[in-house]
Amino acid sequence: ECGAQLRWEGRQTMDALEVIPPRDDPEKKPCADVYGESQHHSLTTSTTGMDVVSKVLDDDNLLREIILCVGFPTTLVCASLVCKCWYHHASDRKFLSRFHEGNPSHLLGFYLEDTDDPSVAAHFFPMLPQPAELATVIRSARFSLDPHRSEMSDMMGCRNGNVLISLYDGRDFTVGVHSPLHPERGLAVLPPFPELQIQDGYFCGMNDLLLSKEEGDGLSYIYVLVESTMERTKSMVHIDVLRNGDTVWRRHLDLATDRFLCPRFDPKAVLADDKIYIASAQRDIVVLDLMGSSISTILLPQGVEYGDRDTTLARANNASGVYLIHAKKLELCIWLHKGGNWLLVHNICLREMVAGLKMTGCEDENEATAPLRINHVGDYDEFVFLEMSRCALHLDIKYKKLRKVYDVEEKDRHLGDIHPFMMIWPPTFPTLKNDYGNAI
Repeated sequence: ECGAQLRWEGRQTMDALEVIPPRDDPEKKPCADVYGESQHHSLTTSTTGMDVVSKVLDDDNLLREIILCVGFPTTLVCASLVCKCWYHHASDRKFLSRFHEGNPSHLLGFYLEDTDDPSVAAHFFPMLPQPAELATVIRSARFSLDPHRSEMSDMMGCRNGNVLISLYDGRDFTVGVHSPLHPERGLAVLPPFPELQIQDGYFCGMNDLLLSKEEGDGLSYIYVLVESTMERTKSMVHIDVLRNGDTVWRRHLDLATDRFLCPRFDPKAVLADDKIYIASAQRDIVVLDLMGSSISTILLPQGVEYGDRDTTLARANNASGVYLIHAKKLELCIWLHKGGNWLLVHNICLREMVAGLKMTGCEDENEATAPLRINHVGDYDEFVFLEMSRCALHLDIKYKKLRKVYDVEEKDRHLGDIHPFMMIWPPTFPTLKNDYGNAI
């Protein structure tokens, strides 16, 4: 269908060109002695060209390979507008999975949260330069959180084009969801968290863990509460789920263990492949298996312990494992836990990179006096935001490139929390019209 349409348009164009008579120049003669033979040659050439186009556009496998090269979700949507044939290829789930593997979500920018003053709304900073296709997206978005400043208590993070903020009306806390790339949606407010009566002889060890995962065209949310005995001998984990489109939280799981769980708030917990990874104690990771209804523990790699913002977790790219990123002096080590073992996948020395930035406290490339801390890490260990010498640094792990993206102002005591904002995935495709043509 698509190939037929393009062949017709090409045939029409070529015909229009062929009605132009040859120039009558006595000094120059056509390649053929007879005009009819020259016109026949033109017809043959145009027909051959159309045959080549037809072979490409009528070959679904080859067409999909071509569409894979468009590079950005925005241009993928544009490609889907050519005709129904292209639309079905571009919006196919298997194709989208392949496209995302070769074209991971782009970092559009980051929010910087002032952790000293909750009354100040987090500010968005674009990552520049951006490709023209994504620069247009940034210009048309509405990133400001100022309209919600009066009721906003703090920022909870970003997920797939959404910004989660904690709202307080003077009595209750709720969670608001702001969509900068779709400002027409307004601020969505999640139902209040489920209330739980803490058992006698127990105390609440964690009650503010909110995780999210992509589901359909939106997000589902998971709320985790941990309570433990006063004697610190055993614990109970309660997990509630708010699925995309639901209006009430539903109890998903209650897990009891004879071990004392000591969850840490730093590094932040990670959800990957229906498993929740929570940092615990000095060198443990507690794994809550939502499908297997079990609790297990992973020990950190040999010689690694939780310190002052020097260790963090990130989900693996196939959602079947978890990364551990650890900073020590000017060295960054990245492990992947999969199949019950830790595998060191990156060992990055930052000494020369840091020296090239010429920051205060880092002038001597042999010994940097300013400590290196991890502020935030992107999913799939693609990038890390580091904190050093009152500066925010962005490290592209794949290309081993480090650059400074923010200087702390003199009035601020420290940097604050960084929340990366990624391009939304998958893109939103237009709805097909119920007609018999190729239009959508």
